[in-house]
Amino acid sequence: MSTLARTLALLLLPVAAFVGCDSTSAFEGCDGTADAELAPGSRRGQCPASAFPAEDARSREIFGVVRRGEDVVGGALVRAEPSPGFASSGAAAAATTVTNAAGVFSGLRTLSLRYDLLVKLDRPAPAEAEVLVFRELAGRYVEPSLEGPLTATRAYAARVDVAVDRAVPAGHSLAFFASGVGVQGVTGDLATGLTVLSGSYSSSATLHVVEHETAGGLAKATAYGTTLVRVDAGVARFATIPLQPIPFFVEPRLTARSPAGASPVTIDVAFAFSRTSGGALASIPAGGSASLPILPSAGYTYRGRATKDGAALDTGEIAFDVLLPATEVELPSPPSVLSPLGGEARAVGESLLVDGEGVFEHVLAPAEGGATIRIITAQHEVALPDITALGLAAASGEYDWTVRSYPTARFAEQLAGLDARRNRPMTASPARRILLR
Repeated sequence: MSTLARTLALLLLPVAAFVGCDSTSAFEGCDGTADAELAPGSRRGQCPASAFPAEDARSREIFGVVRRGEDVVGGALVRAEPSPGFASSGAAAAATTVTNAAGVFSGLRTLSLRYDLLVKLDRPAPAEAEVLVFRELAGRYVEPSLEGPLTATRAYAARVDVAVDRAVPAGHSLAFFASGVGVQGVTGDLATGLTVLSGSYSSSATLHVVEHETAGGLAKATAYGTTLVRVDAGVARFATIPLQPIPFFVEPRLTARSPAGASPVTIDVAFAFSRTSGGALASIPAGGSASLPILPSAGYTYRGRATKDGAALDTGEIAFDVLLPATEVELPSPPSVLSPLGGEARAVGESLLVDGEGVFEHVLAPAEGGATIRIITAQHEVALPDITALGLAAASGEYDWTVRSYPTARFAEQLAGLDARRNRPMTASPARRILLR
């Protein structure tokens, strides 16, 4: 048989097999009922078993970690509900749990393909809790998070006494920074010693020291040094750090592209040795430049800010190549906040309406006590949640409503996690006083 004939035979075999199986008539009316349960002569037992494996009961289980800044939040109430339009007879039940001491929650089993996640984080006054609501999530792992300080309030502390290899000149100061796996930062000075903060009892920390002119700040750095030290909580260590002159300075120009009418545009430049340990260098107007030291092992970021018709525009902290002669900073456009208007009232289930790009975060802050509510959604229209399901009193009275827009985000899940908001362009509308009832 020729090569062409063999190829045609292989192509026609699946077609012949398909034509020979009249699935419409052969299995008409079958429902998988066991043969023993059928009446004599019934054709329904001919229904073949499904070729697809049965879905595991835990395949749609929702789990994650609740965070505030660098901290995990224990004792937070977490509730999953099927999103409107995605609830079916087997997925209508909501599920609730509480995070453990590590901020972890699990065991939320909701069969709907999309679900809403409600989180209650208590503050010192329980009546002033913070409520975080994610609408129409699809991912089964999520880290609901709020902004907070970059240093965890709970961390292992290790003492390190340090010395430098020469005297520090008059009019100069030393600034210390730290990096390493699990290392969150360092406090202290040369005279009193350093405290290294870490998420681990024992770890390796890289200490960085920058000598600078006291009056000029870190932008007037003159020398840099580093050393690696083993740190253990409760055990004092000693380290000597040699100082070397700063290799060179650069003077990059930062320009801005912003929406018409946005002003003034200010750009802050900073450096960091890790995501939690760094310092500010300069604040310059758009189109300007500043002399910046090149610090070994450091990364550089800019953050542009401006206002437009009362809205705040923010680029977020964006990494950039400080060695480039020029960098353009792009500020986002604010969304249009449509409804409700100032003084109008909304009740549970009624909608807030905006127009714009990306993911929206509606922040509802009570004028006189009560829970602060944040609703995160990728939709232009979102319904007010029922926070009584979290054991809170119904939201009522005057609230200041602010809409944050994250134009580069596409899904609500992207506003979860440690740095979900920090490194994204964002705009915030002016506060609008509305009534909740």
